[in-house]
Amino acid sequence: MLIPKKYHIHVIALAAVAAIIFFPNLHKRVDSQTLAMGTAAAEQFLQLVDSQKYEQSWAESSTLLKDKIYLEVWNRQIQNMRDKVGPVISRKQDKASMSDWAEGAPDGKYLTLKYLSSFQKKQSALETIILALGKDGAWRVAGYFIK
Repeated sequence: MLIPKKYHIHVIALAAVAAIIFFPNLHKRVDSQTLAMGTAAAEQFLQLVDSQKYEQSWAESSTLLKDKIYLEVWNRQIQNMRDKVGPVISRKQDKASMSDWAEGAPDGKYLTLKYLSSFQKKQSALETIILALGKDGAWRVAGYFIK
């Protein structure tokens, strides 16, 4: 069923209102200071992982990550993940978003950074880093994924 042309603006307005109601995080922009602090923490973490300092990357991560993954499991999982893709060739930050929640985590402040990356064994990859804001005001990695 086609919508008459005179109602197109109404459909667009209803869709916009629905998006604001059902997807409130769509209009949350990451402020420049938060982005800079989060990016610095993420890049420090990535530098540790890229140089195979997995134990140190775990030690500097958020308590959320450390409470869910023991050091031995982290070392094994991160080593397997990075062995599959090989050394990083390039990485460029693509997207950033803020949220007041993360799956399986308590309410708080979360920053998700996505990187378009290239590895020796995987030319096109998406790295996702989820950072949690600590009580001390520092951003720390709470999750790391490669697709």
